[in-house]
Amino acid sequence: MKKIQIILVILASTTLLFLFKNKVLASDGTVELRSTQGTDSRCFAASLLMEDLAYTILVSCRDLIYPGEFGLINYALWAQPTDGTSTVFLGLLGYGKSTVRIAKPFNSLFVTIESQIGATPTGRVVMRGNVSPVTFLDRPTTATPTPGEETKQGEEQTQEGEQEQEQQPQSTRDKLFLALRRAGIAALIALVALIGLIFVVTRARG
Repeated sequence: MKKIQIILVILASTTLLFLFKNKVLASDGTVELRSTQGTDSRCFAASLLMEDLAYTILVSCRDLIYPGEFGLINYALWAQPTDGTSTVFLGLLGYGKSTVRIAKPFNSLFVTIESQIGATPTGRVVMRGNVSPVTFLDRPTTATPTPGEETKQGEEQTQEGEQEQEQQPQSTRDKLFLALRRAGIAALIALVALIGLIFVVTRARG
């Protein structure tokens, strides 16, 4: 009975750790906040889990309209925690650049336009986006050679090919051609020597 209890405790702990890990990783990524009003306003956010187990979020926006509506001049950024608790106010976007922090894992961000900032959003939601994981970090990638390295690799491959051609054994035809060429050169030298000898003998008799 005691062994069964130990096994159940281990399984429960493993399950909780797995779920917690998934929640943590769910907040480590990027967010594309798109307009909910059909305008060009948009924001991009990158979230990273830091060593203190809190998230640092960098936000950059484009085409924000000031004021968003009459009397509403604040663009407020909010996060929706993964545990389903109340939304968390992260900060104001100002003129479209901001760095904010949050301790809770979250799965989405949204932007409202507010006249005054309270504990909960009261203004209209103008942008929203969900967290997407950074797939580039999930698995190792192969190195991409630079243009200079590609040229160098091409030259090395050409040199290796030439060396392989030089190291390949000669065929019977090549050997015969080489032997005939050498024989022809030897015959030509012998003929020249013979002509020279006849010339010398003839000149001596004369």
